[in-house]
Amino acid sequence: MINMELLLIILPIVLFSLTVHEFSHAYSALLLGDNTAKSLGRLTLNPLKHLDILGTLAIIFIGIGWAKPVPVVMKNLKRGRKSLYIVALAGPLSNFIIAIFFALIFNLFGFNPLEGGNQDIAKFFVIMIYLNVALGIFNLLPVPPLDGGNIIYSFLPDKIADKYDYYLRKYSIFLIIVLFFLIKSYSFILLSPINLIVDLLIPNAIFFL
Repeated sequence: MINMELLLIILPIVLFSLTVHEFSHAYSALLLGDNTAKSLGRLTLNPLKHLDILGTLAIIFIGIGWAKPVPVVMKNLKRGRKSLYIVALAGPLSNFIIAIFFALIFNLFGFNPLEGGNQDIAKFFVIMIYLNVALGIFNLLPVPPLDGGNIIYSFLPDKIADKYDYYLRKYSIFLIIVLFFLIKSYSFILLSPINLIVDLLIPNAIFFL
């Protein structure tokens, strides 16, 4: 379980980041012709509309969580399944944009403690950047039901896509469990690219925590 001090920083950042992530899915789907998410009240930056209680508890107790997936009706999208990758990509892209935005503020306004900046502010910015890079990369993993899996599904030939969808629906819970244990056992697969990107945005960021 995450200690209380860190939790008070991480939880609002994660809720904000997941909200923007899900809003981006909903907005991109609307732009492509599907108003399902909008009709269900998901085209909003209100975190309560995207909150998943179990996913939030998972953040607190195991450090990995999720929001409620935005519903998308593929037949309503322009080009149907073939344009699903745009909706899927919108979520992770929003997290990378958040990370870049906060990195620019950090570097432009002198929040670096090595240059006289406040240590607490630096810690907040680094956590914001780190978690959004992590969310972006995690969701791009080519494993269903993550966004990366939907991107692959969008590009598959029709016959293969039908089988892909069938097995996804049948074994989705099993895939999630396997994914969780893989991340716990081989965390370097995620941590290596995350640390690389964060270090590019803020050199030596780990020392500010």
